[in-house]
Amino acid sequence: MDNKPAAKPPGRSLRAAVITSVTLLFIAIVCALIGPVAFFILILVLCSAALYELFTGLKQAGRRPFVPFALLAAIAMMTVAFLESFRLLGVVVAVTVFGAFLVALRPQRGPTPMTDTAWTVLSVLWIGGGAAGAIAIVTLEDGIFLMIGFALSVAADDIAAYFVGTRLGRHKMAPSISPAKSWEGFAGGIAGAYFGVFLFFVLIHGVGVVHGLGLGLVIGLLAPVGDLVESMAKREIGIKDSGTLLPGHGGVLDRLDAIVFCAPFVFLYLRAIGL
Repeated sequence: MDNKPAAKPPGRSLRAAVITSVTLLFIAIVCALIGPVAFFILILVLCSAALYELFTGLKQAGRRPFVPFALLAAIAMMTVAFLESFRLLGVVVAVTVFGAFLVALRPQRGPTPMTDTAWTVLSVLWIGGGAAGAIAIVTLEDGIFLMIGFALSVAADDIAAYFVGTRLGRHKMAPSISPAKSWEGFAGGIAGAYFGVFLFFVLIHGVGVVHGLGLGLVIGLLAPVGDLVESMAKREIGIKDSGTLLPGHGGVLDRLDAIVFCAPFVFLYLRAIGL
């Protein structure tokens, strides 16, 4: 009888992850140099892809989200944010909610139309609303720099949380949702968020130290929540990654989960401090 332990499945390629990250950063810089419209299109494409990934996972789990309607609603939400027509944002949200109910009455609605309606509306508000928050940051003065600084601060949070958690993690943060996350990694992530905020916002952009402390806290607290929310959704519908589009990372939503969750709060904070 062979008592050898089963071989562990290979993990993600660190080399592929680094190449993907550098490529995405290069594309973001190119779009930033072109101007706000190009950066808006970049966010719109990425977040629409993330939303489509979620709907693909839902379909695999037997759900029937209303994909064309939801994608149009999310695009409308992002466009309204780019045009700074924030009064229309509530109208778009209302049309999304009540329009989803109307679509649920179609003949091919399936056996769980109310659940499918809930998933459709929640997905649009979660990903489309988060993307609208990111685009709203772009509309601020020096908004493209603020958005890139915010995204890199979230990345610093994620990297620091990963390395601290894998080496020092002992106390599980939410084992029923994401067994690998620890409170030690959470603390390391906050330190990483502060590093990114103080580099990009305080030292380079000139935001005051007090405001930098507040912004770092917002990102440090909410970035892991965004990751947990996506993990909770994936666990419920039974998928490991949101997709396979980004080598070494998984899907687009796997990379954007923290950003789309934090972005509306970061926008409100930046507006509150006068940026």
